[in-house]
Amino acid sequence: MEENVGFGIRNSMGKNQNTIIKHYIGMVGLAGFEKAYPSELSGGMKQRVEIARALAASPDVLFMDEPFGALDYFTRLRMRAELVSIWERERKTILFVTHDVEEAAQLADRVVVLSRRPATIRTVIDVGLPRPRKLDAQEYIGVRNRIFESMGLDHSGLGATTGATPTSRQIQG
Repeated sequence: MEENVGFGIRNSMGKNQNTIIKHYIGMVGLAGFEKAYPSELSGGMKQRVEIARALAASPDVLFMDEPFGALDYFTRLRMRAELVSIWERERKTILFVTHDVEEAAQLADRVVVLSRRPATIRTVIDVGLPRPRKLDAQEYIGVRNRIFESMGLDHSGLGATTGATPTSRQIQG
């Protein structure tokens, strides 16, 4: 796993490379798995390796396209919380693409709802809620429902009229 996390910085950091790799492995909660092979890691662990690898390269903007889409529900919840924790420490701008309304409402500062192809911006919703977000809080539920409504759906997902797709953007830095 160390080689995987260090992939993007192999030729650029010299002696600091090991320090950077260890820092991000620890940050994503994988200390003790440094020598593990991909086949020995769970889906959530593999996602954390990908996040560590991206952060190790020190990008100005971290692009994440459906990063939790293949994970089970509980692992997705855990990964969302871990991503918020990582963001609080790193303060990197994250552009996060998702089709999951709950994920958009939980993670984003701003949610951009797109139309069907050709995609155009249907609406932009500023979330304005502090983190961590309580998924049963009325304010959170209100934001989630505004996203659904902008897509032409009610809070249960019924009443589709527009075919819009949520895409969330977390703008901080």
